[in-house]
Amino acid sequence: MPEDELAHGEIAALTRRYENNLQILRGDLAGLDNRLMGVEHAVTGVRNDVHELKLVFAGEIETLHAKMDRNQAQIVELLTQLVGRNPGQ
Repeated sequence: MPEDELAHGEIAALTRRYENNLQILRGDLAGLDNRLMGVEHAVTGVRNDVHELKLVFAGEIETLHAKMDRNQAQIVELLTQLVGRNPGQ
């Protein structure tokens, strides 16, 4: 039985198309992998920035709490001094 040249040609053409598409797909996957690594790097940077901000704000919040405590203590002291005084004095 002789070989079918047309069938072999079609198979060869399909094989080339498959291999070309496979190369394109591999390139696309490599590009996506590079983009993903860039995104992961950016996310790491954001996480570090958030951590630093937490540390900064924690210190500022502690300072504010201390000021509030001092102010409240002064208010209580002043009110205590006023208790029992005649409002007209």
